Amino acid sequence: MTSDAALNEIAESLVRLRDRHGPRSIASYWGTMASVGNFGAGMPFFTALLDAIGTNMRFDPNTIDKGGKQSAQSFLGYWGAPAMGFDRPDAILLIGINPLLTYTGFPSGSPKRWLAETLARGCQLIVIDPRESHVAAQATHFLQARPGNDALIMAAILKVVIEEKLYDRAFVDAHVTGLDTLRTALHSIDVAAVADTAGVSANLLADSARTYARARRGYAMAGTGPHMSGFGTLIEYLVLVLETICGRWLRAGDVVKASPSLLPAFSARAQARGPDPDWALAGRMRVRGLKQSRAGMPTAALAEEMLLPGEGRVRSLLCWGGNPAMAFPDQQRTIEALKSLELFVTIDPWFTESGKLAHYVLPPPMGLEVETATIFMDWLSGRATGYGQGQAHAQYTQQIARRPQGSDLLEEWQIFYELMVRMGYPVEVLPFGRPPEGAKVRFDARPSNAELLEKLTEGSRVPLDVIKSNRHGHIYDDGLIVVQPGDPANTARLEVGHPEMLAWLSEVVGAQSARSPSNEFRLLCRRENHVYNSSCNRRVTNKGRFHNPAFLHADDMAHLGVVDGDEVELSSELGKIRALVSRDDHVLPGTVSMAFAYGDAQNPEADPVLHGASPNRLIPTDRVYDPYTGQPRMTNVGVQIMKATADQSLHDA
Repeated sequence: MTSDAALNEIAESLVRLRDRHGPRSIASYWGTMASVGNFGAGMPFFTALLDAIGTNMRFDPNTIDKGGKQSAQSFLGYWGAPAMGFDRPDAILLIGINPLLTYTGFPSGSPKRWLAETLARGCQLIVIDPRESHVAAQATHFLQARPGNDALIMAAILKVVIEEKLYDRAFVDAHVTGLDTLRTALHSIDVAAVADTAGVSANLLADSARTYARARRGYAMAGTGPHMSGFGTLIEYLVLVLETICGRWLRAGDVVKASPSLLPAFSARAQARGPDPDWALAGRMRVRGLKQSRAGMPTAALAEEMLLPGEGRVRSLLCWGGNPAMAFPDQQRTIEALKSLELFVTIDPWFTESGKLAHYVLPPPMGLEVETATIFMDWLSGRATGYGQGQAHAQYTQQIARRPQGSDLLEEWQIFYELMVRMGYPVEVLPFGRPPEGAKVRFDARPSNAELLEKLTEGSRVPLDVIKSNRHGHIYDDGLIVVQPGDPANTARLEVGHPEMLAWLSEVVGAQSARSPSNEFRLLCRRENHVYNSSCNRRVTNKGRFHNPAFLHADDMAHLGVVDGDEVELSSELGKIRALVSRDDHVLPGTVSMAFAYGDAQNPEADPVLHGASPNRLIPTDRVYDPYTGQPRMTNVGVQIMKATADQSLHDA
């Protein structure tokens, strides 16, 4: 059908569901593929549509990725200026992240070149990871720790820094509270015992702590590995505590090198704001007592909300640039939930596994087929430590590629605009990256792209016309934001001894002595090139391999009696999958490493050679999970592995 006819039917269905079941029955999910296109234009209209409907059932990848970065801030508090970040670090601490594949952790653009130049200056790179990744191979200090020990290792690092008085005493005295409480909580931590439990050298662990703390400038970042352990908020809190006692925040007079260009300049002040009185925001789930945090709504519980009968049940999903059938844990329940919906709309350039379950698939233009500017990158640079460009770069790009002749394509923002009009709502949007109390822009008619960009960038630090004049992008380092002195009357402090977090740490420390059964492997998440989470997994770009191997150490392969290319069965308490083995001696014995978002979502018995396999079929959502973000344990999951028999192996057939 035409896009016009589809939008009419979708709008009618949304109005019917809203009127019959209430706004909460309509949920949304945007995935990381949304950011590849004109996100800076699309998100204001997406948000405006959801605001008009009145639903707070809004989900995104953050709470199944690294949501602890925001939820932990509720317990530490907030510094009024950015972190030192990418600006001339003398030491970098990376926990469970590989920036050479994720393009976070190092500045966007050319992370390999940036790392080479930074190490050549003498920067010390400390990496903690159960796998010797690309970045770990270049580390000056590499701790190849057993999975599941990140919180314990961070506690040991903090103990060394505090006991040896390596922290920034002036910053702590002026802006921090709770150090004595933290010191007491860490008293029972034995660094040597932690090292033994984690399988690393005690001397290397202690030396890593000293190296990081003694550096004049630096930053630490935890990746998806630690956050997917089920303890993301705790681990991120410990990382923030380390950053805080080491004084890794910009001070009065410092220049914000990553000042936004296409967003308004912000006020940076060298002062603290204390923890949130309550970490929870307005949104509430009906399952497991989960709530909305500063990281967003708990995405892993969305399938349960679709299946649970009663008032408030989710009956419709607007999915933009996401692939929940492949991205969400407990894939079997997710697919059942998606099939239960009365209305499921996906907006995606590809016919994904989720699209196969949808009632409507609206294909937007792709990134090179639209006129756009780097509004999203400006926002990303301020999201948290380890994100963005590290400098005030901006670029405007005209449409580069022609759209297919005769195609009926609407950009994402146009889709959301048209739905608002068809549902009878006024079109009023808050430009992307602005505070909630900012002025909204009203559109009485659908604007052109040029008109839209002008409206969405009004008041930006650098005028859009200036950015357009530099066709190939430019670093706008004139008039950068300078951190102002704090208010002398301000008495707020950053809390490094929050009782709720320290109680959780105590529980984790008490449980660390338990070891996995001797016949159990630990399933670890893994990133891949040419794939963007659950999107862009196309045969034309993935170098001819259509599956995701189960990477095992040579010793484990010998024990299992398998060689490269053999088929194995992996099983957990939730389910089982079949995969092809590949040797990787960079992983620890006793672990198996796999990428996600592969497989045939509706046919788990499909040939793993042609489709791969979905580890999400092995991952429950309601056993071990972060109580603040709802993120379940999605890595370090216990699995059994056995060689597939001849009648099990479609590959052999």
